[in-house]
Amino acid sequence: MNVNRRGLLSGSVAAVGAASLFPAASFGQGLTKTSFGPTTVDISTGHAAHSSLPSALGYWKAEGLDTNVFGVAGETAGVQLVSGGKIDFISINGPGLMSARAKGIPVKAVYMHARMPISRFVVPKAAGIKSIAELRGKTLGQPVITPETYVDGIFRESGMATATDIKVVATGTGAPALLALRRGEIAGWMSWDTAVAELENRGMEFVEFRPSYFDQLFGNTIMTREDVIRDNPKMVIGMCRAIAKAVHFGLTNPDAAIKIHWKMYPQSKPQGTDEEKLLADSRRVFLSRFSGYGLNGVTKYGEALPAQWERTADLVKQQGLLPADFDPKGAYTNQFIDEINDWDRAAVEAEAKNWKGT
Repeated sequence: MNVNRRGLLSGSVAAVGAASLFPAASFGQGLTKTSFGPTTVDISTGHAAHSSLPSALGYWKAEGLDTNVFGVAGETAGVQLVSGGKIDFISINGPGLMSARAKGIPVKAVYMHARMPISRFVVPKAAGIKSIAELRGKTLGQPVITPETYVDGIFRESGMATATDIKVVATGTGAPALLALRRGEIAGWMSWDTAVAELENRGMEFVEFRPSYFDQLFGNTIMTREDVIRDNPKMVIGMCRAIAKAVHFGLTNPDAAIKIHWKMYPQSKPQGTDEEKLLADSRRVFLSRFSGYGLNGVTKYGEALPAQWERTADLVKQQGLLPADFDPKGAYTNQFIDEINDWDRAAVEAEAKNWKGT
């Protein structure tokens, strides 16, 4: 199976030139060529369910798919690539998808991937901050400056506004963000789960703030174009069924999933010689995301809950980023969920438990 592990696309220039590198689905003899873009440049172990695992374990191939996986630098570039027919599937959060729909872009979620928000808002434990109110007038960090519906909701619930009551600066991720936190240049950091876990592996201890309605929200979905849904339902089902099986494998045996990911994405393995510590650090990153992939409140992988879409849409509307009359029902579909879940969970569990490596 062809899996590009080095690809990185960002901006409209890359989108224009992507067609020759990552062709959209084509049907013929043998496997169906298609493409999937995690909307991140850092395909960590937390992204194994839609990168290394379905490829290395043969799940995509079993569905008749030859899936090209490559990192995309952000959701805006990802939407451009999907809507332009340069790539078939991406991972994207609810606000990003609904914003695209509101602009008339014919895309839709076909699979609820992360069943809880992947966004995180943390402050250093050593700072002793006990409430959001204590952050009024402070400078906070974010990997890149972009509207953050989740964090905006946290401050709004505390009677504050991110636009006027705090200052936000771009920190990047990894070492630059760590340095800014340790120097006290920023009082808190708004990022995503795997990035926060990586800083914890570097010695940071955090206090996390969540909104009271955390459990009413969701994280990432798998999105494609409406013409793919209409014309290639078998491909949609196969893409998502393989990912569901990969999630089940990873939740059953996290260490096996991590080692499989390391082999396909060696740059994702932390540096060092203590293999036990390396595995423990990677397990923290892995579970920070995979814990949200499980069957939390549902019995079927990928099933969308209308109430979560409604609650998320309300938050985005409060930010002024969606029209007041926007109906989120058009942004997702559950039409393939029964077929996506038509596989033997016990068999995948046995495969994971008996995995010995290659």
